[in-house]
Amino acid sequence: MQLFFISNRPKVLERWYHLLGDWSPETVGANEVAAKLANGGLLLMHLSSVNDIESQLVFSYKKNNPKSILIVCTDTPNEEEGVEVLQLGANGYTNTYVTGSLLLEVVKTVLRGDIWAGPELLQKLLRRLLRNLPASNSKVDTAESVDCFDGLSSREQEVLSVLVTGASNKEIARELDITERTVKAHLSSIFQKTGLSDRVSLVLLASKSPSMAV
Repeated sequence: MQLFFISNRPKVLERWYHLLGDWSPETVGANEVAAKLANGGLLLMHLSSVNDIESQLVFSYKKNNPKSILIVCTDTPNEEEGVEVLQLGANGYTNTYVTGSLLLEVVKTVLRGDIWAGPELLQKLLRRLLRNLPASNSKVDTAESVDCFDGLSSREQEVLSVLVTGASNKEIARELDITERTVKAHLSSIFQKTGLSDRVSLVLLASKSPSMAV
C-alpha cells in the first residue's frame, strides 16, 4: 500500500522518511489527497503543523473514503483530541515523536485493520459512542446484526457480550477468568467470522443486537 505524508514541518518529514523510507513514501498537500489516494493508501498527517482548513480537507476525504487509512500524529496528545480524531474516522492517533520501532508498529497495526490508540483512549471512545448510539427500531438493522453473529461459538459470544460494554482485553480476561492471549484469539476469530476489521465497528454493530445490547 502506498504511504503518504502531510506535514508543514520539514524536520518531521525528514524523520518520517528516515524511519519509513522502505515504504517509498510521498509527501502530499491536503488538496492533493483525493487524487493521490484515489486507489487507496495510508496517510500520516502531522496535526500539529497543518492548519484547520487542511485538516478539515483530510477528515472530509476520509469520511467519504472509509477504505483509505489515516494516522494522525500530534506533538502533545490528549484524550479529548484523540477521541475527536478517532470519531472523525482516523485509524490511529499517536505522538509525533514515538520511537521508530513503535511508529512502524502503528503502521502495521492499522494496515491489519485495527485501530491504534492508547487503551484508555480507545475505551473512552467506545463508551462515548455507545452512550450516543441512537436506538434503532429497524428490523433490517436488527436482522443484519443477528445474522452477523450467528456463527459465533458460545465462548466467542461471551467475549463479545463483555466487549460491547467498552471493556478492554484485560477487563474481558478478568471478567471471564481467561488469559488476555485467549481473549485476543477469540477476537481474531470473531473478526474473521463477522467480516469486520476493527474493534469500534464490532462494538457498534454488536450493540444493535438485542441479545448483546448494553
